[in-house]
Amino acid sequence: MFLFLPRAATAVAIGLVAVVVAVSPATAGTSNWRDISPPGSEDSVLRDVETAGGATWAIGLRTDATTHPFAPVAMLWTRNGWQAPPQPADQGRLDDLTVYAPDQVWAAGTRNETVDGTEKGHGHALLQHWNGAAWNEVTLPFPEGTDQSALSAVDTDTNGSVWVYGGYADAAGEYFPALFRRNAGGSGQWTLLPADTGLTWVSRLKAVPGGVYAVGDGISRFDGTSWTRQSMPPKLDGAMFDGIAIRATTNEVWAAGYIRDETLGRRPVIVRYDGSSWRAVRTPAETGQLSDITFDGSGRPIAVGESWDPAVSQNGNYVLTPGPRGSLTHDEEPPGAGYLYAAATDSTGRTWTVGGRAGAENGISPSAYAGIRR
Repeated sequence: MFLFLPRAATAVAIGLVAVVVAVSPATAGTSNWRDISPPGSEDSVLRDVETAGGATWAIGLRTDATTHPFAPVAMLWTRNGWQAPPQPADQGRLDDLTVYAPDQVWAAGTRNETVDGTEKGHGHALLQHWNGAAWNEVTLPFPEGTDQSALSAVDTDTNGSVWVYGGYADAAGEYFPALFRRNAGGSGQWTLLPADTGLTWVSRLKAVPGGVYAVGDGISRFDGTSWTRQSMPPKLDGAMFDGIAIRATTNEVWAAGYIRDETLGRRPVIVRYDGSSWRAVRTPAETGQLSDITFDGSGRPIAVGESWDPAVSQNGNYVLTPGPRGSLTHDEEPPGAGYLYAAATDSTGRTWTVGGRAGAENGISPSAYAGIRR
C-alpha cells in the first residue's frame, strides 16, 4: 500500500535549547481575527490557503458516506464569501496549494482508487490547475510501470514555473521520490528532476532563485542539480517541519514545526536561515506544534498550528505572534478556530488561516474553519 504521510508526523525525543532572535514587536493586546468560515462545510477540513494578485484560495477535503473516503475541496474567496467551483475529481484529497495569479492556481494531493464504490487503498497523484474559469486535472509524467503515486507539495517561483513533489511505487512495491517542474510559458511540458532530498517525507516546498527548499523531517535545498540537507542548530536534528516562508524584507527563510519533548509531548519550533546558517527562534516552552508560518504586512512573523493541552488552548488552535517585547508569544486565539493547518498574507497585509472549527472529537474537526487578521 502506498502510505500517505500526514503533516506533523512522528518525531524523535530530544531536548531543545533555543537561541533568541529579535523580531519587531506588535502592539500589545491586538488580535483582530474575524471568523469567515464557509457555511455548509460539515465533515470538511481546509489544509492550505494561499493568495496572490487579489485571488485567495483554500483547499482541503471532505468525508461522508459517499466519498470513499475523501472528496477534494477548493474554494475561492469573493465579495459574496467562499465559492466552490466544480471539481474535476470526485474522490481524493488536496493537501497543498500555490497561487501565482488569478488564472494560475495549482493544487496537489492524492486520488483514491475505488472498485465498485469501495476504496482499495491504492492512491494516484492528483494535480489540478485553475485557469481562471475552471479546474482541470493535470497528468504528470511518472515513470512507466508506476503502480501507485501521491503528491504532497506544490509551489511556483517568481517566474511562474511550477514545482511539484511526490512519490510513486513500481509494480514490486518499491517506493521512489519524485520532483517535477513545469517551466513558465513554452510548451508546458513537465521535467522529472532529482528528488533525493535526504528526507523521509516532504510536507511543503518553497521555490527560491535557482532552486527550491523542501521541509519535512528536516530541511533540504535543491540547487537545480542536486539536494543538500541543511544543518540544523544544536539539538534540533529531530525537528519536524510543516511550514516554510520567505521574509520579504530580509530574504530570510523561516521554517516552523515541532520537536518531541519528554515533558511537553511536542514543543513548537521555528528556525530561520540568514544566508549563512540556520538559527533557532525562541518559542514558548509549552505543548504545541506549528503547521505554517507567514509574515504580516509589517514583516512580523505569525505562526499557526495546534495544541492539545487545555491549559494552552481550550479549542486546540495555537497561534504565535510577536509580543510587546518582540518575542513570540501565544496571546491570540482566532474565534471559532480549532486546529490550524496553514496561513498566508495577502497584498493588503491581511493574514489568512485555515483548518478545522472548534469542537473536534477524537482529533476530527466538525467542519472547515477560515479566519482573517488585519
